[in-house]
Amino acid sequence: METTITRVRAGGRAHSPADSATILDLLPAPVVTLDAEDRITMVNAAAENFFSASASHLIDRPLSNFVPPDSPLHGLITQVRRTNAQVSEHELAIESPRVGRHFLSVQATPLPDSPGFIVVMMFDRGITEMIDRQMTHRGAARSITSMAAVLAHEVRNPLSGIRGAAQLLEQNASDEDRPLAELIRQEADRISTLIGRMEIFTD
Repeated sequence: METTITRVRAGGRAHSPADSATILDLLPAPVVTLDAEDRITMVNAAAENFFSASASHLIDRPLSNFVPPDSPLHGLITQVRRTNAQVSEHELAIESPRVGRHFLSVQATPLPDSPGFIVVMMFDRGITEMIDRQMTHRGAARSITSMAAVLAHEVRNPLSGIRGAAQLLEQNASDEDRPLAELIRQEADRISTLIGRMEIFTD
């Protein structure tokens, strides 16, 4: 399990509570704000779904009511308070009768303007795996594009030689052999056209 600590810089643009709530509810990841006593002070819609409880049932109640006290999530929150820094953990297991069993990427951050308050974001492994797959696919696409560019370059040079040789054969071939020379030239032209189409995707 990998842990990352990042110092938090105070400041930044403030939003009205209504704007913040709207933005948070659009996030697919559960977001929870805790006070200095680890009581829940704010949740977004995804957090309500995660805990299978409404905001009115979650707010003003200790997090330990919904996540067991021995959960590694509480250890992460303690680390945030001790270091006053953002802490991230991947593959963190959370399990309770209410929420079931989840492996999450969790990021907890102290609120600069609210001493003791912490924001916790929980990314389900399904979301993080989807992002990883997208990045992998993009990397694979870039590799294929690079390979296509090299292949086009390597094929085009000898292909020009084959076409030139076919033209010479056409000029000097007998009537019986000329159709074969023409076929070689035509096939060389066809392959050259295909390479040109490949190069469009490498630009």
